[in-house]
Amino acid sequence: MTAWFDHPAVQAAVLPFAVALVLGLLLARTRYLAVVAVCGMLVLLYLTIGFALEPMTSVRKLVVVTLAAGVLASVVEVAAFRGRKSLITSLAVAAGLAAVWVAWRLLGQMEAGPAVLAGLAIFTFVLSLVGGTLASGDPLRASVLGTALGWGNGALAVLGASALLGQIGIALGTACAGAALAQMLFGRAAPSGWTVGLPGSVGAALVGVLAVLTGELHWYLLTPLLLVPIAARLVPSGGSLRLWQSAFLAGFAALGPVAVAIGWAWMSAKAAVSAG
Repeated sequence: MTAWFDHPAVQAAVLPFAVALVLGLLLARTRYLAVVAVCGMLVLLYLTIGFALEPMTSVRKLVVVTLAAGVLASVVEVAAFRGRKSLITSLAVAAGLAAVWVAWRLLGQMEAGPAVLAGLAIFTFVLSLVGGTLASGDPLRASVLGTALGWGNGALAVLGASALLGQIGIALGTACAGAALAQMLFGRAAPSGWTVGLPGSVGAALVGVLAVLTGELHWYLLTPLLLVPIAARLVPSGGSLRLWQSAFLAGFAALGPVAVAIGWAWMSAKAAVSAG
């Protein structure tokens, strides 16, 4: 049994999905659906590195920021702030700044010019993914986007030789998939919880950023993921489509750029091996 829990697929996919599905069914009619993605990540951490915050590495900063995003999402939902567009912009900017903080020590190891450019790229990448996910409009589509971004960044991290980061990304994506399935089983999107995609998109984007800074992933391989929210938005919601049909179509559309990024990374890795 211990060996079963030590299997990476169980740690990053099976158990996070099971926990997320149960919590999603319990919370789908509340304002706390955003915590589902966070709980999926916590399951992984419990089975791998634990919850110690010292030393405060970049990975542990990622965990802190993702947990904070889950708490912030719940606060926003409970407070029921008006002016969603301005709030989305504020949350996306805050996520971009938090990403720079996560990468600060790594940026400090670069020369000034490249460090500034890398910091701006990190800020823009995270802001775009988080803002696009939150602008999706409903909890179900945000959950689908969190799934695609988590799986995409996680798979790229694995291909970039960052196993733990890959597990974190996949756990986040799988937990968002559990939240999406819970809503589909109810037959309609959650009546509240539009911020459900905040912790998932924040954590997933940070996985990609750190895979570039600490692993062997080339930065340009992340660029197709910027199209994930745009691709999902091309699928119309409502109309003659049933809820699950709309969700699956949006998911397939979102996974298109993910597949391009993974294929590109795979070919780049093969080319590097051949050249070596």
